[in-house]
Amino acid sequence: MKTAEEELYRNIWNEKIRREKDLSVDGDQRSSPAFELIGKGNLLLDIGCGEGTLASRALEKYKEVYGIDISEDAVRLAKASGVVASCINLNVEPLPYPDNYFDTVISLDVIEHIFDPTNFVKEIYRVLTPGGNVIISTPNIRKIERIITLIKGRFPGTSFDPVGFDGGHIHYFTSHDLSDLMERNNFRVLRIDGIRGNRLTWKYRLAVGLLGKQFEKEFLSVAILLKAEKI
Repeated sequence: MKTAEEELYRNIWNEKIRREKDLSVDGDQRSSPAFELIGKGNLLLDIGCGEGTLASRALEKYKEVYGIDISEDAVRLAKASGVVASCINLNVEPLPYPDNYFDTVISLDVIEHIFDPTNFVKEIYRVLTPGGNVIISTPNIRKIERIITLIKGRFPGTSFDPVGFDGGHIHYFTSHDLSDLMERNNFRVLRIDGIRGNRLTWKYRLAVGLLGKQFEKEFLSVAILLKAEKI
């Protein structure tokens, strides 16, 4: 029998498949900036691999690419793209891999869904090789439109999924929150940046020109993108 949580993500993926002809379009917004941060190695794990948008691209750089997702539909699609994918609910199961196993772990827009983010980060640390890298993204609650929405008296949405309350998001992060979480759990943060919105509008370019790149990262970015190393 499926839990309420597993049923939620089954419905989210059913809706994705129903409404989107190309499932990779939404994933590319996150996976393309993350892909630029990936080095080369033997084994990579994509936590929350979805349909395998990023994991399948990582096959260019890694001998084997593993993926896990809570959705059976997502795992089926990831397997079809060449990923060694498994259906795992990380809120009730540990990562099914030995210690010091992966060169790189990627987790894009997953940590905000996890009941215990600290335990989640500890599990990533466990399965990484010493000196291995993790790349994490999560929605940026400090985005200026979200701050304005909060000032107006509404809590801002951070998910584009129409199913469930805010697409199942239960935690919210700023870049400082995420960096602190990683450092408290024996990671060295190598880079923290933002996944931007539409940089082509004149208003966007004007704001960045006047206020600088740091403002862009903290207040104009849709999501936070972090790379850290296991110490």
